[in-house]
Amino acid sequence: MLAQAGIYRFSFMRKRRVLVAVLGLFLAIVVLLGSKVKLVFQHDYEGIFIFKGENGAWLEVGDDLFPEESHRLLWGRSLAYMKDVDSSGACDSSNKPCTSYEWNLAGGRGFIKSTYPDGRKLIINLGRFLDSDGRAASGLFIGGGLPPYDPDFNLFNKNETGMAYYDGSRYYHIWCNVNEGILDAANVPIVPSQWEYVSSKVLENSAHDLTIVSRHRVLINNVPVTVERFMFYQTGDRFVTFVTNLKNVGSTPTSFTYLYGDEPWVGDYGSSAGNVGWLEDRIALTEMEIDTRRYTYAGLFDYGNPLAGEHHEFYTQKANFIEWRPESRPDIAFFANQLGKYAPEENKVPLNSKASRVISLQWGPKVLNPGQTFMFTIAVGMADNDPKTGLPVKPDTLLY
Repeated sequence: MLAQAGIYRFSFMRKRRVLVAVLGLFLAIVVLLGSKVKLVFQHDYEGIFIFKGENGAWLEVGDDLFPEESHRLLWGRSLAYMKDVDSSGACDSSNKPCTSYEWNLAGGRGFIKSTYPDGRKLIINLGRFLDSDGRAASGLFIGGGLPPYDPDFNLFNKNETGMAYYDGSRYYHIWCNVNEGILDAANVPIVPSQWEYVSSKVLENSAHDLTIVSRHRVLINNVPVTVERFMFYQTGDRFVTFVTNLKNVGSTPTSFTYLYGDEPWVGDYGSSAGNVGWLEDRIALTEMEIDTRRYTYAGLFDYGNPLAGEHHEFYTQKANFIEWRPESRPDIAFFANQLGKYAPEENKVPLNSKASRVISLQWGPKVLNPGQTFMFTIAVGMADNDPKTGLPVKPDTLLY
């Protein structure tokens, strides 16, 4: 009996050691995976997506898929039924334009899709992109791609990102991820992904009108400033209107400069080739400052620049525009080959960058005193083409 008890005890001890070893191995694997697998959740609940890791991580697991991550995607599955969004549902076939939209209140992102009776479409993605610092933006900022469940989603067609136009046969890229931000007193940029996203709300959703507001908080020179942006869209339009309010809610003045611009790659995603500037009465082939007292809108036109050796017949003839209200006009606006600086028109520097022909607006530098607000209004969209000349024509925005 004693011998048998010893055998049982030895067997039990061996099993316990095996169990402890297995548990230890399991915990080691968990710790290892915890250090090598990064979880990135955006409160979007679009699905489960596994990406090739970065910065030492083997893998990343997230709940949404942005265009900037598509090259790292290893596996994904859309689980649209899991998400909680404000939406209008898909458009039914109709003899008039129809708008469908989706807005995620928690994540602060979504899209607008207008469908026209002849099959044309306009897509406006909002906050569905990774900003210049690699973090997701939240709020009413143009950029990104459709969520993976959407029937128009195409992982490999970047032309349908940002603001995009479908003419019945193909997509054309109109605006890219907006280059928007605030410069502090030291000219350090504070981009939207660095703003605190506070909340958002769909204020109006009818067959004709869509109004959304997003609210943010940002420290400018260590002074708290609130940012409130309203977006207005009407069914059938090929533009949106943004009204942006900044308010100093601190106890000391703060200075800032507000920037809004883009290298929009009009026509085809990834290329600025063919893009030239356009104004109400002229085409701009060189870098130049735009007189914001004389002009109230400007845009880029995929036309071909002869100063860059480009021929008109090789480009899409699509154009975008941005319009400002005269009473809140930008202090500086320009066309250039890079963000942040431009050459005077008399220097005759051609718009010839292959990837970065830009339009840029700047308000400031300005000082915002405690309790003081700063507001500006812009319309951002796609231009029409004159049926006789083919040159861009701005649609009526009713901006003023």
